[in-house]
Amino acid sequence: MTAFTVEQKSQLAKLMATENLTIQHSKIHTAKFDPMKRVLYLPIWKDMTSFMYDLLGGHEVGHALYTPADGWHDVATDKTKPKSYKSFLNVVEDARIEKKVIRKYPGLKSSFRKAYAELNDRDFFGIQYRNINHMSFIDRLNIYTKSQYSESINFSVEEMQMIGEVQMLETWEDVLRVTEKIYGYCKNEQSELAAGDDFEYDIEGNPIDEDGTDSESDYDYDDEIENGDDSEGENSDGKSDEPTDEKPAKGSDSGNDSDSETDEDSEESGNKINHNKESKESNFDSDGLDPTCITDDNYRRNELSLLDEKCKPYVYANMPTPILSNIITPAKRVQELMAESFTAQVEAGYITEAKINSLVQEFRNRNERYIALLAKEFEMRKAAKAFSKAKQSDTGDVDVNKLASYRFDDNIFRKIMQVPKGKSHGLILLLDYSGSMSDNMAGSIEQILVLSMFCRKVNIPFHVYAFSNDSSIWAIDNPKTLDASPSILRNSMNFRQSFICQAGELKLENICLREYLNSKMTNAEFTKALRNMVLLKKSYEGGRYTRYIQRPNSERLSNTPLTEALIATQAIMKNFKRSNNLDITNLVIIHDGDADATNAVTNEQDGYNWFSPVYENVILQDSKMKYQKQVKANNLGNEMFVSVAEWFTTTTNSKIFGFFIVSSQRSKNIIRQYYYDENRKSLYNKRSDVHIDHEFIKQLKRKLDTQKFLQSFNPGYDSFFLISGGSDLMASDGELEIDGKFTASKLKNAFMKFNKGKQINRVLVSKFIQGIAA
Repeated sequence: MTAFTVEQKSQLAKLMATENLTIQHSKIHTAKFDPMKRVLYLPIWKDMTSFMYDLLGGHEVGHALYTPADGWHDVATDKTKPKSYKSFLNVVEDARIEKKVIRKYPGLKSSFRKAYAELNDRDFFGIQYRNINHMSFIDRLNIYTKSQYSESINFSVEEMQMIGEVQMLETWEDVLRVTEKIYGYCKNEQSELAAGDDFEYDIEGNPIDEDGTDSESDYDYDDEIENGDDSEGENSDGKSDEPTDEKPAKGSDSGNDSDSETDEDSEESGNKINHNKESKESNFDSDGLDPTCITDDNYRRNELSLLDEKCKPYVYANMPTPILSNIITPAKRVQELMAESFTAQVEAGYITEAKINSLVQEFRNRNERYIALLAKEFEMRKAAKAFSKAKQSDTGDVDVNKLASYRFDDNIFRKIMQVPKGKSHGLILLLDYSGSMSDNMAGSIEQILVLSMFCRKVNIPFHVYAFSNDSSIWAIDNPKTLDASPSILRNSMNFRQSFICQAGELKLENICLREYLNSKMTNAEFTKALRNMVLLKKSYEGGRYTRYIQRPNSERLSNTPLTEALIATQAIMKNFKRSNNLDITNLVIIHDGDADATNAVTNEQDGYNWFSPVYENVILQDSKMKYQKQVKANNLGNEMFVSVAEWFTTTTNSKIFGFFIVSSQRSKNIIRQYYYDENRKSLYNKRSDVHIDHEFIKQLKRKLDTQKFLQSFNPGYDSFFLISGGSDLMASDGELEIDGKFTASKLKNAFMKFNKGKQINRVLVSKFIQGIAA
């Protein structure tokens, strides 16, 4: 048996359907297609062969291509139709779509035959101990069409005419017309049997005589089949329109005496349906009859035996849609709130304007010169990258200086150097506004300001957001809601919704994205914002009782809803890229902990169902972007964030730079837990006890202490760095130191060390430059 994977067959189904269908595997009885949602559902079967998967996928792709969504929905919801009518419609429509999908993909014909033969061998249709020729027309039609018209089955002249109509089906309207005809015929067929049927039947459907014995116990099926074979081909009306390699159905009116006698006897005894008998009037009321397709019912029942009960269940988590108007607080409002607070502190005498101006000027003096050098380095890197891709080509114009050499050198044309145009970059930065960031916030703000000033210097569009889920901050940012309820500070999360919640979508908490800086600010606006940000940085320095600048009420810290922030930023990034006409977009995340748990999907009852990638096959999907990927359990238990990050990079075509701030008190534990080597292998396994190389961790810590950062290769990120927190984040330049006698060599070494120190202290911007200009 040829090896295959579920993913391979899923991709095959998408290609066959000529559209990016959503494929979902579930513990369902059979494959099915939702024509409205364009979702193909495939069961989790055990002992699944490649032919069976081709049958499942190919059959449902046929529905995807040819069954109209509105037409099927109308019939399925029509309460005036009998209960079994849908089974009749399904048999007829299956015949049509299988013919059409095989016509489109001829290779499926062999798979269909082999797969249905396999199902027949397993007695899925429940006919192993029954004579198919004694069953109703819909059952014989079902087996005949499912076998691609290759089974040897008896049909009357009238039935052969209907089979011919089935073979000629092309449109949905044809299906409805033929189904009505077949259903009416089977209804009459059943009424004739019921009107003259005085027999009781055993479990296999065979009539029982009065003495309690099976009336067919002495019946030789082989003799009946042999007799039928002798008469094959004598009825010209029974010829099929299908290719000649298919076996034609047997016409029962062949004139064979033995068959006629058998039919007559069985008609009298009620042993089987007389397929040749013309419809006639009867006193029996057939209006209350609801003919059924036994083979279809048996097939549905037996599908349960194929389910792999030991397989992990599948959970499909759809990406929710963010309501950005309820999530984002514009920079103008954020800066306005900070300005009000700091102005009040000036008026109260906590700080003077002169002191504020000196703090801002000190920050500028410390960083502007280095930012100019970084900008020059960035331009040089871009130029070097462009030059490496430059190509020299002929212009087509003759170089007159080379005409003299035309006899021995045909290269007499002018050359031109073609340098490709550099790509435009954009940046969105997310700052973790959680409580644990308090000790690292001052340094983080300084790094962000340096990065923002650099982006303005080299004309890189950017936005800076802080993410949190503090309800009181949202209430302060949106003062109009304060009049709605006196308890808004406590219950404001109930007043707005960050994501549209629909059944089957990830259950996410409400979040706030507060914008602090952006590239669209004028020079005057940025100068005011810089003033506020420098003061905000100072409000985090020193102890609670030694700070002379108090933090504004709008700047409270809360939790780390990083997954929610990433999902909301995806929509922001797409708009950002389009509005600025950018080639490459980058997301920078500064944080010091894991994302809050995201492990539930909403259900139809407005509740939610928990899931775990360890115990279930969790599939993250985005129907709008036609994205679907399995969530893989990892060592840290943060698999949902990793999967969302992969979705983000795929759907936005962006890079993600991660900067994880390491506190000095927890540096060894953080390295053990968050460091990944170049093979993306972690040192730590949260779900099992494994040996940890403590000596290697010590080496990494010494490296972190020396260069103030460690490059890691964490899944979900394009670049990831562990950077020293606390005072190491502050951009201090130090002094140029030379020990002993002054020499040119010592000056050179001291200057290189001094410049390296500048790069280390501004690790955020230096690593970002290396990443985007590489």
